[in-house]
Amino acid sequence: MRRNHRHDDKIQGLLDLEIPGFLPDEAVVDAKSSQVELRERVTKLEQQMMAQYTAMAAYATIAKNDTETARAEARADNDRSQSTAIGLMEKVRREFADNLSGLEHRLGGGPGGEGARVAALEATVTELRRALDESLAVQRRMAEQVASLVREQMERDGWLSSNGTADELSLR
Repeated sequence: MRRNHRHDDKIQGLLDLEIPGFLPDEAVVDAKSSQVELRERVTKLEQQMMAQYTAMAAYATIAKNDTETARAEARADNDRSQSTAIGLMEKVRREFADNLSGLEHRLGGGPGGEGARVAALEATVTELRRALDESLAVQRRMAEQVASLVREQMERDGWLSSNGTADELSLR
């Protein structure tokens, strides 16, 4: 049997070709494994970040709602406090007005009667003051007259010199 030389050369050429093996090299397998592991980690990290973002957004919404609720409660509490203070002031004002009107009634007059009574008291005080001023003026004139009479009597009796005064007298 004669072999075909050409055919043998072809077979030899095919055998000389580098045919990749059935299993890839370890370096390629390690690189692909690292790549797959890295891709899985990145995917997990993305999922965690999205979950954290969602949780933060939920917490922010809850905090915003709580803040709005606290503001509304503070406003309502402020309104209640103002209402209470205004109510108490109005009550004190009414009680004071009632007590004042009761006092006016006991004193014998209403708002017009009280004013007339005060005016009458002022007129009486003014009259008393005028009378007191007049009385003091009369007393001063009388004191001057008595002093003048005493001085004249002392001069006549020789107790005083012509230009002396009663203040210069002494009992020494």
